[in-house]
Amino acid sequence: MAEVFLGHRIDDATDAPPLVIKCMLPHIATDPQFLAMFTNEAQLGAQMDHPNIVRVVDFGESDGRLYMAMEYVHGLDCWRFVRRLYPLVEDHTAIAGWIVCRVLDALAYAHAVTDVNGQPLSVVHRDLTPSNIYLSVDGQVKLGDFGIAKIDSSRYRELKMIPKGKFGYIAPEQVEGRTIDQRADIFAAGVVLAELLIGKKMFSGSSQLSVMLEIKDGRLDTLEQNVDQVDPDLLKILLQALARDPNHRFLGAADFKHALTLFLSGRDLVPTAGDLAHLVRKAMVLSDPRSSVPEHQLLETDDDAPITQRMTRKMPSSRSGGASFSGSWPPKDPNDPSAVVGKQNSAPQTGTPVTRTSTPFEDENRYSAKLADGRTVGPMSYAHIIELICADHIGPQTLIAIGNRPFVPAAQCPELVRHLPAYTPLCSANQMATPDRRGFLQLEAPSEVIVSLSLNAETGMLMCKCGEQRKEVYFRDGQVVYVSSNDPGELLGEFLVAQNALGREDLELALALLPRFNGHMGDTFIALGMLSAVELFKLIGEQIRTRFCELLSWRTGNYEFYRGVACRDDVCEVPLDVFATVTECLQKESRAIPVETTLVAMSSCLIRPTDKSEELLAQFRIPTEIRPVLKDVNEPCKLAVLISSRGDAHQKSSLVRTLFFAIETGLWHVEGPPPPWRSHKADRKSTPPHTTLDSNHP
Repeated sequence: MAEVFLGHRIDDATDAPPLVIKCMLPHIATDPQFLAMFTNEAQLGAQMDHPNIVRVVDFGESDGRLYMAMEYVHGLDCWRFVRRLYPLVEDHTAIAGWIVCRVLDALAYAHAVTDVNGQPLSVVHRDLTPSNIYLSVDGQVKLGDFGIAKIDSSRYRELKMIPKGKFGYIAPEQVEGRTIDQRADIFAAGVVLAELLIGKKMFSGSSQLSVMLEIKDGRLDTLEQNVDQVDPDLLKILLQALARDPNHRFLGAADFKHALTLFLSGRDLVPTAGDLAHLVRKAMVLSDPRSSVPEHQLLETDDDAPITQRMTRKMPSSRSGGASFSGSWPPKDPNDPSAVVGKQNSAPQTGTPVTRTSTPFEDENRYSAKLADGRTVGPMSYAHIIELICADHIGPQTLIAIGNRPFVPAAQCPELVRHLPAYTPLCSANQMATPDRRGFLQLEAPSEVIVSLSLNAETGMLMCKCGEQRKEVYFRDGQVVYVSSNDPGELLGEFLVAQNALGREDLELALALLPRFNGHMGDTFIALGMLSAVELFKLIGEQIRTRFCELLSWRTGNYEFYRGVACRDDVCEVPLDVFATVTECLQKESRAIPVETTLVAMSSCLIRPTDKSEELLAQFRIPTEIRPVLKDVNEPCKLAVLISSRGDAHQKSSLVRTLFFAIETGLWHVEGPPPPWRSHKADRKSTPPHTTLDSNHP
């Protein structure tokens, strides 16, 4: 987003300290997000004055370019410090604790900063990473890069973006799209401390999405594998900072620092600024390729340029006082030959947008399939073969050929495996032949089945079928974690287009390049720069919720439940609040039920609470409108009695909505004619998916 220069004030004496001058690149100065990042950082930085925060000296506009002048920290960032020095230092506890304590001092100040009227700004840094912690040759520790800070003030612009490469430090609640507060910075500080102690990245999945899933699930595998490098008492402090639930973390940065300080002083591990200064100078020497230190003693790094060169030459901002963005910005015209990245048919570079012209999808890479009825279809595109898999025309043993290569089972094609039915690789034929529970959706509504499984804390897969359409709902300890569908219209790409998150041309480009990412649609979108990992994760959650709500509207078909069946490891699980989601979906659907028709058709019915009524009521957050009617029915009664006690139209409407909610969730049992809404939508799901078997399908 900027160029960074080393400079000084024109009117200063020659021995005055130098400044870092960050100038916003002209071609992105009109982008609202980048402009907001720049101005927010400048305004907030100028307002803060703390020895452990990079000071903003001045900011403004010169010759039409926005600039920001900041104090120059002569040294190196914590990211390079730990990678250069770690192999040569035996015990990292003292220096790691010293650095993080200073960072926590900075956070405590920033979290408490107020505006000119004394109103708290409730600042959340949101970008606390080793590359934003600067260590000086005189032993100072300074926190910088407040560009994407969350600030509670109308004077600052709201920001939602997260710079690429920073996903290993965001808190679980931020991954899930929930509201964050200053405890998100506590989590990030815990990650930094852990990495300083063990010398490895805490969350290092194969893609941004996999990193986010590790964080969301609270998987601390790397820390567990290197636990012998961390003192047991320090580990307790670390685990509290890294708690998945923010309520279990330290209340604030000062509390975290207090616990860390007590631990260090209790073991006589309190270093001085001089100790850090000595190590920083040593690390700077090791950063110079002219150093005589053998290369095998240094950890790998992505930039071996001398640090003195990096800090004095004009360069795009990478780790100096601003958010870092990999790849070019803005993206080049995909039809421009100069936009080609690398050689044709070479793997895309990490973080660099791949253009339409970089990987042409030739005819020799098209697919053919031998179906169970003996027909051979194809050649076809990757997108079409995925549609056939989702529509159950292709299974794990279906023979597939790519171009002129021999036919092999679909299960042997890495880019196809993840799109095969999620249960197939995990269950034998015998397991799938014997469901633990089955029934008809005309008699038990999907919502009734789902809430009963959730109430019983079941783990397994619920398969629902209606005509040729199938959905699978995966439970873990009663929580819905994933919903799959064989409807091509509910695939991730189609969902993103429907949500206007992607254009149709973007989707077609991603589908063409999908085999190069082993069929990982999410990784493809991220690699192409179409979506950030945070945006994609949120959209996947909405997609799963949409599939779930759509299933709740089914009024015909059958279901089977297989206990103990789990979805594949590579599936992006997004837990749903079953009872809240069911309530919201049913309430929305109930508005379309005709009141008078329903009451006339069911007036002779006998209704009574079910055996699990009280347990269910304890789980549901019952909407205000239907709560009074539910309380009235605590024993069997005729619906006609309830109708007669409600004279006006509003009360009758509330009664119908209550009736719908109570029957669909299993709160009430009805004896008499079936509810009219069951037949109202009985045929809606009978249309098969729109996939065809035309071998000439493009």
